[in-house]
Amino acid sequence: MKRFTLFTFLYLALGVCLTAIALGYPNLPSSLQTSLFVSAGASYIVCLLSTFPFWRETTTRIYRRRNSVVILPWLVIGVNIVLTIWDAQSQNWTMEAILQAFSRLLVVLLFAELIVITWRVKSEH
Repeated sequence: MKRFTLFTFLYLALGVCLTAIALGYPNLPSSLQTSLFVSAGASYIVCLLSTFPFWRETTTRIYRRRNSVVILPWLVIGVNIVLTIWDAQSQNWTMEAILQAFSRLLVVLLFAELIVITWRVKSEH
């Protein structure tokens, strides 16, 4: 049975936004446009995969096997946000820098979902 969660819709919304941005600005550099399309495609794939039960079961199994993995998602999110702000600031907040930051949102969403799943596992015990 497929299960839709808030994160399923967030992945879908991110993919739609990235696709709309890539198509809406035809004068973007081709590497940035390709990056946006790749991130949008990855977001669509993750959206589809997150509807299947193995997604949550695998995360739960990894969490129960290695309880030290709890800090890893927080570190990845924090480092990703700091690097994104650093890159955008070093490029003087240009549109290209901000769009590159949008393409990194998928990583933040993935690890935020891992945090939510581990919180649910903790609350069940």
